[in-house]
Amino acid sequence: MMACIAKLRGERLALRLMGCLLLLPTPFATAADAAPVAVDQATMMAWITRIDEQGIRLPGYVADEWMERWGHDQFVAFGLQDVRLEPFEVLRWEAHSWSLRVWPRGRQDDSVMLSAWPVPLSGNATALHGELALTTADTPPQPGLIAVEPYRLMQFDQAHMRDEVARWHYDPDGDFDTLQQTVPMGPRFQHVLEPAMAAGAKAWIGILEFPWQEDRYFVPYDAKLRDMPGLYLSQAEGQRLLALMAQGPVEARINVHREARPAISHNVVGVLPGRSDEWIIIGTHHDGPWNSAVEDASGVALVMAQAQYWAQVPQDQRPHNMMFLLQGGHMSRGAGLHHTAKTYAKRLRENTVAVIHLEHAAREAHVVDGALIPGDKPEVRWWFTSHMPQLEQVVSDAICAHQLDRSLLMPPYGWPKPEAKRPPTDASVFFLTTPVISLLAAPMYLFDPADRVDMVHEASLEPITTAVIDMVNGLADTSAAALHASEYQPPQAQRLPGCEAGL
Repeated sequence: MMACIAKLRGERLALRLMGCLLLLPTPFATAADAAPVAVDQATMMAWITRIDEQGIRLPGYVADEWMERWGHDQFVAFGLQDVRLEPFEVLRWEAHSWSLRVWPRGRQDDSVMLSAWPVPLSGNATALHGELALTTADTPPQPGLIAVEPYRLMQFDQAHMRDEVARWHYDPDGDFDTLQQTVPMGPRFQHVLEPAMAAGAKAWIGILEFPWQEDRYFVPYDAKLRDMPGLYLSQAEGQRLLALMAQGPVEARINVHREARPAISHNVVGVLPGRSDEWIIIGTHHDGPWNSAVEDASGVALVMAQAQYWAQVPQDQRPHNMMFLLQGGHMSRGAGLHHTAKTYAKRLRENTVAVIHLEHAAREAHVVDGALIPGDKPEVRWWFTSHMPQLEQVVSDAICAHQLDRSLLMPPYGWPKPEAKRPPTDASVFFLTTPVISLLAAPMYLFDPADRVDMVHEASLEPITTAVIDMVNGLADTSAAALHASEYQPPQAQRLPGCEAGL
């Protein structure tokens, strides 16, 4: 700044001073200057686009390291305090080369190469040779052979979800009456290879019978390395293989070279003091399987919007202390989540009023001629909320006020399987000790490279942001102890009334 001021001699002072000030970080307006203003859609989309443009954002990749630095610098620019990067170990996985060649038994001269992609975390293979065997519901994998298995995504009937799973819903257009939602997980989810491994198969080939054509599917991501090699085929390539197998026994040769090694990722943390000694934590994860605009650049933008807004609010008007959190290592078995849960165990257990976790402002997608096409409506919004009446009311009131359609108030445990102790989100571990509101959308393309900027539901960004602001303010006159004391065990509670009853 001093060097810039020195250049003012002999020049028009006002113009030159303005030019100098433009070189400095632009401070955000404080409440002393003007009323706090929520971040607009254009700003959030600019953030999402910039993150998306960095490339594949897996843990340990250059793009995710950039994301951590950028997130840190944004928190500093907003005026957050004690901004820091908290390190922890992740598994960095990268596929370098792979191939799949198949031929009728004993006729290698008639071999064909099929386009494939390695199953994440599966094993290396050098000229692995074996005979193929089809695996179905009635035919388990066979030892010593290469298992070939159709792999499908699950579908959820939203009328069933509305009536039998959710505590409450907001669906003014009645979409849930007929909507069948395809989600990005198969019935085995992270255990794609396990049945073939348990049976002693040589390798596994999964035919992705998705509504669209794709072989790059980033599941599993549980940071568990498998020795057995695995490959995904698109539906079209899978049909070629099945047609060949229908003619008689088929042999294959598989090559896979992948690298897996420890790396360091970071959680990005910043705080703002409030008027109570307790805490509200607002977070998401910052890594993703691909460029991943929805998973989870959109969540990062939503957390950034909260950080920028609350930095404008005077300390005595913030209901509680606030921590803003961008967790790493989601694609490495939730390593950042587990780091947070361990590092802040006492705070989470004793004096956190709520964790508000925001993942995925997603568009519903449709399939046209084998390709994913973004639709106009938001993907179904799951609001996993701890079984506490005040927390549920705060969430439902905000959804109504900001007309966040296609919303379901989801249970914190017991779904998707009755034995589940926590929901399938990046806030899952927090539910064991802390009141939690966890927003998640699960579009079918979530683990697919088609997740780019055009899949973000831009129109949701502002209403989600203002709804979360309302939720924070709605928790102003409560405490962690009061919320915990009110926790109930279903089916004790009555279903919440609809929006019309509360407006």
